[in-house]
Amino acid sequence: MLESLAFALVQTFITFMFEKHLERMESVRIEGAPGWYYQQTRNHICNSGLARGPTESVEIAKANARDAMRDRLENAMRSVAYEHYRDRTDPAEKALIQRMVKDENLPVFVESAVIYENIEYSQKTTTAYSRVCIPKERLVAYQKERATKLAKSLTTHKRDKAFDEMDATPEGKE
Repeated sequence: MLESLAFALVQTFITFMFEKHLERMESVRIEGAPGWYYQQTRNHICNSGLARGPTESVEIAKANARDAMRDRLENAMRSVAYEHYRDRTDPAEKALIQRMVKDENLPVFVESAVIYENIEYSQKTTTAYSRVCIPKERLVAYQKERATKLAKSLTTHKRDKAFDEMDATPEGKE
């Protein structure tokens, strides 16, 4: 039962993350920023970052864009869980939902998955701009992989629990 919930959960997360929280972000034009800054692209989820200072601030702008991407994905997961699963009462289901929402590997995934679409430094304003994107299909594959691992761990846990219960049952009693 929990395994099917895990797969339904990931499908809901993926669908609603894109429909309501990731693809709905409006493109915004910010005066003084490059034309691509805060512009969305097709088939990618993008975030922008900036940093003021000397040319070394380019690395800070890149880190800010990555952090914004991680925060955006975390917020989308929390919002989807709240909108669709807040009324669950079964402790096992609640734990599963929380494990899906709280992704301890998300920073590593973001770090490895982002593509630096644009990086620009303005001498005039001493500001570095950066935009990172993750292809939608890579994000979907990552979430499906997480659901598979989560479902497998739940199955293993249930199996181990059943064996423990069998071991605890005195012989001759059923």
